[in-house]
Amino acid sequence: MTEKIRFVKHIQKSVIHNPMMDNEIDTQELEIRKDPLTGAQSVFNPRLEDKVAMFYGKSDPVLIEKMAKESESKCFLCGDTWKEVTPSYPADIVPKGRIQIGEAVLFPNIFPVAQVHAVIRVGKKHYVPLSDFDPKAVADAFMTTFELTELLLKAEAGFNYMTINGNYLGPGGASIAHPHFQMVGGDLPFTYLEKILDYSWRYLKENKTCYWTDLLEQEKIIGKRYIGATGSADWITSFSPSGTNEIIGVLPERYRFSEMDTSDINALASGLVNVLSGYAGMGISTFNFALYSGPLKERDSAFRCFIRIISRQNVYENYRTDDYFLQKLLDNELILTPPEILAEKMQQHFKL
Repeated sequence: MTEKIRFVKHIQKSVIHNPMMDNEIDTQELEIRKDPLTGAQSVFNPRLEDKVAMFYGKSDPVLIEKMAKESESKCFLCGDTWKEVTPSYPADIVPKGRIQIGEAVLFPNIFPVAQVHAVIRVGKKHYVPLSDFDPKAVADAFMTTFELTELLLKAEAGFNYMTINGNYLGPGGASIAHPHFQMVGGDLPFTYLEKILDYSWRYLKENKTCYWTDLLEQEKIIGKRYIGATGSADWITSFSPSGTNEIIGVLPERYRFSEMDTSDINALASGLVNVLSGYAGMGISTFNFALYSGPLKERDSAFRCFIRIISRQNVYENYRTDDYFLQKLLDNELILTPPEILAEKMQQHFKL
């Protein structure tokens, strides 16, 4: 087993007089974890493990259905409305203006936040519970983004970095209920991607091996956080998560999007759907994900394509956000479900 990757846990103790214990001295042990690549911290207090409801209200399916039904008639992704109201690309880049594969449709965002910013419809259905996402609908959506990548590279559109992302429902940052992905990129990498590319290169320089393949090797041997594989993708829980219930999927043989084939896309789609099914089993209704590529115009031997999936706050009346100063301003994450327990929950949804 490689010893290049260290899984660091730092123990702290917090001492208080606890009114819930007749004001007796209460010593609570905190576990601070550090990400093996970046050193980013997350904190776990075992006392919170049975008190997740303090942070996550119970999802209200009746409210979600009501909100979805009320918004369906105004949804620009439903039916053929997208043909009339969505923008299109110049014909010299995308010959038909938009890309359609199965029920997936890709078109440019009318208010871009990046040099390339596309929106992708994921299936025709306006609202889909996390337990009902279809692997084919997800794969078709992914396929449109890789086709756009090829067209942009062919057109020499002047970009080198790309990510594929998803928000679902209001607490996840989505402005509409209809499932959709977003593809963003340009000639500069986004902050997180730039940081990961840099850390991956430092690791390669120091160890002469790739962090991502070493990580999978070690997690498979340890076993506590390894979930399983879907084709060419391996899935683990993050040792020191940077989001709630974080799952990571790695394609150990793929350096950039332009190298992916249909089997890789299906592997990612199947794994993502399995994770969403696992979230649904935990009573979760929302999520975010990001799929990262190395530089598109050259092969970065330090990097491998990977996806991060996190759950977000549930949908219920007067819900609170799941981010506060700890995450937004101190860059530390709160662990509510230990990664090792999360892996056990997810393994049930990866069984063939």
